[in-house]
Amino acid sequence: AANSAHELRTPIAGSIAQMQRLVAELPNGSAKMRARGIEQALSSLGRLVEKVLQLAQAESGVGMADHAIDLVRSVRLEIDDLRKKPQYAGRLHLNVDGCPTLMRKVDVDAFGILLRNLIENALIHGLPTVPTTVSVQTDGTIAIANAGPVVPLPDLEGLTKRFSRGATPAAGSGLGLHIANMVIQRIGGSLELASPARGRNDGFEAIIRIPQ
Repeated sequence: AANSAHELRTPIAGSIAQMQRLVAELPNGSAKMRARGIEQALSSLGRLVEKVLQLAQAESGVGMADHAIDLVRSVRLEIDDLRKKPQYAGRLHLNVDGCPTLMRKVDVDAFGILLRNLIENALIHGLPTVPTTVSVQTDGTIAIANAGPVVPLPDLEGLTKRFSRGATPAAGSGLGLHIANMVIQRIGGSLELASPARGRNDGFEAIIRIPQ
């Protein structure tokens, strides 16, 4: 599955670029609308392929490392990368007050997969008018919280299962939280899901704890 997904990345990216060019060149009308629909479908397929690759990497056992990395730096880099996407511009707030660095023996790629899946999940399902907050604490706790409808407890308990999406109209693969849960176990930490978010009466929060 991983090899097949990897082979699909380049042709899908090329097809998306071609469709974007076609959409730009077509006059307004039904043909342009159909082309835009194909572009969106290809983009969804590309995101699914990326999730399959991340799932394969998580299943391969990546997690712990022999040397420590600065998790605060990794969080900053991940947020900076996501902020470059137009749909996420202005939607992320980072809180690292009192925690300039956080050193842990964690594989940098595994941590990146973990963090990206949790942040993207919060952005996709959160209200776009309220920033998603990423907080880092000195005890190794990293929390990602958004604003939005409360997730019922029965749904909350099953969100880390593969292809579980809960009762949401938002687009998604249903793999993000499953991948995050697999990675945090490899790292030797824990993942807690809460809704409403702590200190709020709405929203959703993912709390990861990575011990020394």
